[in-house]
Amino acid sequence: MEIVTKQITVEVNEDSPGTLAAVTGILSRHAVNILAMTASGNRRDGHVHFVVDHTDLAYNILSNHGYKVELEDVLCISVRNVAGALHKALQALAGYDINIEYIYAYAKESDGVAVIKCDGTSYATNILTTHFKEFRKE
Repeated sequence: MEIVTKQITVEVNEDSPGTLAAVTGILSRHAVNILAMTASGNRRDGHVHFVVDHTDLAYNILSNHGYKVELEDVLCISVRNVAGALHKALQALAGYDINIEYIYAYAKESDGVAVIKCDGTSYATNILTTHFKEFRKE
């Protein structure tokens, strides 16, 4: 996966049981695989952020089902599953004055993945690929 990728953000008008399942069901019926996801809500409305294998298809399908959908650039970085690995990346971005809006991450066995919504994704990618070996594609 490229470091900069597209994320789909879906706005849901009702945060209630089954709302999230309705969105994932639409993607499932169209064979769109969810690679990463986070959701938040407040019982009135919510947002679901997805990284999927077929971004354009997912965007069109969800839009056609009446959802408000946005495409955004995010960083998707691989990190080693050891204490401090993610911290190094975040510290590097902070050191170059890059603001992180939000992050969601997962680690298993030796590797992990972090999806980061930040200012200046191209600049952030340059920082990580230039200065930190663990973020280079090899």
